[in-house]
Amino acid sequence: MHVAHVLSAPSGPDRRALYLESRSGTDRGEYHPDGSVRVPSGGAQGFATYLGAFPASYWAHWTGTQKVRLELEVEGSGTVRLMRSAPDGTGAAVTSVPAARDVALEVDVRDMGEGGWLWFEIEATDDVTVRAGRWLVDAAPRRAGKVCLSITTVNKPDYCTATLSAIAASPALLEAVDTVFVIDQGNDKVADHAGFADVARALGAQLTVIDQGNLGGSGGFSRGMLETLDRPGSDAVMLLDDDVAVDPEALLRAIRFHRTVPEPVVVGGHMLDYNDPTVLHAFSEVVDQRHFMWGSPDREHERHDLADQPLRDTPWMHARADGDFNGWWMCLLPTAVMRAVGLSMPFFIKWDDAEFCLRAGEAGFPTVSLPGAALWHVAWVDKDDTVEWQARLHTRNRVVTALLHAERPRGGALLRDLLATDLKLLLGMRYYPVDLHVRALQEVLAGPATLHDGLERTVADALDVGARYVETVRHGDDAVLAAAPRQDGGPGPRPQGARAQAIFATKGVLRTLRPVGATARRRPDVVLSRAQATWWEVPRHASALVLSGDESTGTWLRRDARTFWRLALATVASHLKVALRWRSLSATWKAAADDLTALGTWRRTFEK
Repeated sequence: MHVAHVLSAPSGPDRRALYLESRSGTDRGEYHPDGSVRVPSGGAQGFATYLGAFPASYWAHWTGTQKVRLELEVEGSGTVRLMRSAPDGTGAAVTSVPAARDVALEVDVRDMGEGGWLWFEIEATDDVTVRAGRWLVDAAPRRAGKVCLSITTVNKPDYCTATLSAIAASPALLEAVDTVFVIDQGNDKVADHAGFADVARALGAQLTVIDQGNLGGSGGFSRGMLETLDRPGSDAVMLLDDDVAVDPEALLRAIRFHRTVPEPVVVGGHMLDYNDPTVLHAFSEVVDQRHFMWGSPDREHERHDLADQPLRDTPWMHARADGDFNGWWMCLLPTAVMRAVGLSMPFFIKWDDAEFCLRAGEAGFPTVSLPGAALWHVAWVDKDDTVEWQARLHTRNRVVTALLHAERPRGGALLRDLLATDLKLLLGMRYYPVDLHVRALQEVLAGPATLHDGLERTVADALDVGARYVETVRHGDDAVLAAAPRQDGGPGPRPQGARAQAIFATKGVLRTLRPVGATARRRPDVVLSRAQATWWEVPRHASALVLSGDESTGTWLRRDARTFWRLALATVASHLKVALRWRSLSATWKAAADDLTALGTWRRTFEK
């Protein structure tokens, strides 16, 4: 069975390192406009890249693949060498053959279940052109249903139209697709975009646009899941975010993997940075049960730049990595899984993907984040939504997910960590997110009864709270931004160890008792960049302007003793109530979970 094309020409020079190796002095191949690769006489070219190599360990482990075959169409004179790696990243040659018009190389991968990739290299005696190539496995497909693509979008018609155009330009992808759903929840409609009419004509009956109120990612993606379940010819839905760029071949790899695994699994796609295209967000993601927080098993492997450290030079990327969940920027959900466990929790955004995959895993449907199945997503590195209106959702949904799936009492260190975060925010004069955190815990204590009904009010309610806090006002080209001095260098020394941090916190609390001077009320004491505005630097000032990531605007933080103590008492009380009631709250939320995620419940929400 053919499972992956070798050649899928990069759409820009900044993505070349994902397709062709660039070892200094050796790799000299170049893509032609038709997608072929030319290697000049005397040169060489390796394909040990994220999108060029084949992740054999995943296919051996999950699909039962025993043999992998590489087929190439080659012109010219030279040598083709097939390579493989071990779980520790060491590479070795499997076999080599002279370049010929049709090259076929086969390798036994039964011992590669724990790790290892396959790739090939070309050495050119005369000019060699690789016209086409593909990887095949001996595992037969187990299912043949089509897949729906579901894009949830809010006011990003340009990105969404570009994604639809890429899909429409791929006959191979369209052959595997039943319907492309666009769940439009914004005011700036995709259907009104200048390029939409052309792509709608190209997709024809395979495109369905659904307008609904803004129910967040969980509401948009649940709509796509439900619509897919209503189509008897589809056996999976692939969820896609709106601010992305796609390579149709990478989407097809996830679909082919889904069709080949013996039992249904959730197939996740990796996230590459839209603005820094060779940077991989994470290779796999887990929920750390000690703190009940999402992230990579090893945080040092996040934001990995494949141009600086390519596959051949990254040993940890060769071991098969198992995860707990995959982000819904790209994630394929089989209909069998949805019928067994339901749809998304009505979380609006944040933790809906992790909660669903944890629920699916408990029901016997693991998540596989498949290398080579990926897209480019606009990263969130230049913003911090933990101090904006989303702060309520970060906390509420994390605690609810812990009540449903935590393996340790009270979610391990979860409540301690949340309380410590609130103290840091209060010391740093970030009162708005703490207010939202308190309200989030109050929602948890109140129970799940209003979770569905409150979806459309989520953003408005949070913004109404923000209107009470001066820190939510953005300062741009005004006197505030120009009045204060910029701080040079980095932040001050970070308190090291529990004792130093306790002393720092005590001093910060005592500092709130001091009256704020008239000067600090008129203008900020200092202007801090985002990098400088750490939790241990901001509290050193009575007033500070913290710049946005692009430094075009700033947030003016001002110490307010009355607000500090009001919120400090409220957050301690809320955390204490959740801790004391953890068992009963867990039972309440678990009892309601099936109804919250049920198809019928979501149908009623959409009908409203």
